[in-house]
Amino acid sequence: MTRMLLALAVTLVAVVVLFDATAASSDTGAILSSSKHVFFGIGQSTVADSASNDLIWHGGNAGAGAIGVEQKPAVYLVWWGTEWAGGFQTADTDGKLYASKTLQNYLSSFFQNLGGSPWANIQTQYCNQTLVGSTSCVGGAGFVTNPKKQLKGVWTDPTPVPDDIVTLGLAENLVDDPIAAEAMRASAHFGYDPEATYIILTPPRPIATGQPVYCGYHSQTASVDGLGNPYRIQYAFIPWQNANWPGVGTSGCGMHFVNATSNAFGNGIFDGWSIVTGHEYSEAVTDPDNIATWQDGWLDAQGSENGDKCAWAANTSNITLANHQFAVQPMWSNEAFDAAGDGCVLGR
Repeated sequence: MTRMLLALAVTLVAVVVLFDATAASSDTGAILSSSKHVFFGIGQSTVADSASNDLIWHGGNAGAGAIGVEQKPAVYLVWWGTEWAGGFQTADTDGKLYASKTLQNYLSSFFQNLGGSPWANIQTQYCNQTLVGSTSCVGGAGFVTNPKKQLKGVWTDPTPVPDDIVTLGLAENLVDDPIAAEAMRASAHFGYDPEATYIILTPPRPIATGQPVYCGYHSQTASVDGLGNPYRIQYAFIPWQNANWPGVGTSGCGMHFVNATSNAFGNGIFDGWSIVTGHEYSEAVTDPDNIATWQDGWLDAQGSENGDKCAWAANTSNITLANHQFAVQPMWSNEAFDAAGDGCVLGR
């Protein structure tokens, strides 16, 4: 019954989205894309993300419940799987073992402290009340804010992760895929927050045959409440980052991308986790409406979001949050690009 209601809600939203999108121009209306906006590993993307044009506001009106941007960003971390509940170890490139609890502490600390930081402040130049086609929010309203304590909850869900996440290509599935269903369970566990991103993290799994190296994605899913009203939530999927990916090895999703050696806190071995989850978080904040293959937030003419345009950039580096360092990629800033010709920045 739940899957039937989910499918019905998504279908209803898709109809509204398609009606709105077909009425808009191809330059400024919602952009047709995958319903799951994928972040590829190093050297794996076949799309050239432009670093020579601005993000454009696409209206924020792709169907009922669209929000355009998250004005008060919030994050919920969901460690899904029996392995997280029991604990396990993972090896660094030199063979040294790190506990899964160290990774969980590393990522929780990142999200506990990114609120109020210069890095998270980059996205505050974007809003959801400005002219469609605009590249600036000067005179606009509905701005993204940068509150402290954006991490609102952490849940270790001990239920098993289904095998079809591997056999169907790490959950690049259709309407009732297991990641979207887990995101809905998380919203029930924590409570519904329309401006939050529910981040689903799964333990080590075999790599599907022929699977391209993608490190995560963000999207939306929909269901209906007890009164029969559809509602939408933003979520991100972060598969195991330190896999030995064919052709690129363990570095494919950013392991040691910034820190060549590891320390006890997890810098080095877990660089990719803060890079990738930070990427998906910031894209969900500035382009949350990703349902039924349409995007309506801040993205450029090629469909690239603020993280895509600076993915695996040379100035990816550590930032300091609450006396710890975390590897992050630069994020795109229209403001910086218009002023100096370089939009990939680490703070505002």
